[in-house]
Amino acid sequence: MRIINIDKPKGWTSFEVVRFIKRIFKEKKVGHLGTLDPMATGVLPIFLGKATRLIPFFNESDKTYRAICKFGESTDSFDADGSLTNICDTNNLNYDEIIKSVKSFQGEQLQEVPAFSAAKIKGIPSYKLARQDIELPKISRSVVFYKLIVELVDIPYVQIWIHCSKGTYIRSLANDLGNLLKVGAHLTSLDRLSCGKWFHSSNSVSLHKLEKIGLENKIPWICPIEILNHLYTLSGDSKIISEIKHGRTVQISTMKYTNEEMIKKVNINSKRGNNILPAKVTDSNQNLVAIGQIIWENNLNFFKPNKVFI
Repeated sequence: MRIINIDKPKGWTSFEVVRFIKRIFKEKKVGHLGTLDPMATGVLPIFLGKATRLIPFFNESDKTYRAICKFGESTDSFDADGSLTNICDTNNLNYDEIIKSVKSFQGEQLQEVPAFSAAKIKGIPSYKLARQDIELPKISRSVVFYKLIVELVDIPYVQIWIHCSKGTYIRSLANDLGNLLKVGAHLTSLDRLSCGKWFHSSNSVSLHKLEKIGLENKIPWICPIEILNHLYTLSGDSKIISEIKHGRTVQISTMKYTNEEMIKKVNINSKRGNNILPAKVTDSNQNLVAIGQIIWENNLNFFKPNKVFI
């Protein structure tokens, strides 16, 4: 299974990146985590072929960003790609006021979804309706800002490092900050630094470099076994693998745990009455065979596959 972390260039849509990957790897089925707007750059995890079935396991991933906001100007899209809606004087803004305002957003927030977004209204993407000047209902969602750090203040520009939950619109944060300070603001630059634990700037690759690499054995594929290390791991022989391949539940006593520490954890959970635990199964070559659950029935342990990859 093939997974790669792309450093998305500015001006590209996430869909255009997917289309590019389909072409160079001749793969029909390709998906990604966390859509980035064309203006944004940075981490865009891409899953190819059977690996696309792993995407739901990472949909809840938190994100980190570096954003630059411009105060004194508001736009209809909350970013630099939109049309100006208001201009205000920023001469009265000061460093302490900006720091205090940014910190006030830390924690759980109810955030307005931009009209120019992929959020659907009666099955139609919001941005398509917004382009027709149709008045849209305001949509809000609950998000969490785990940490906000102001890295640079050069009025009217402010650079912020952001650690947030999935589904957060950074351009909405820029707009909200502008409203709070009563001068307006919009997002002028956004770079995604990480997506969850395993996808970050240091293991991303640019499309330009990817095209130059050429030989597949030099491509920095990300190992699915590693990024699923939060799941208990079992290893089975060819007979067991054959059973799992056909979607059958198998008894764990005929399988091997990857380490002693995991055996202890499973036993503790069993005694506490936790009769279902997420797990994965690998073959003798450490290939991912299936993802499913460890279950207990009549004092026996079983592995029940939910997704089979062979």
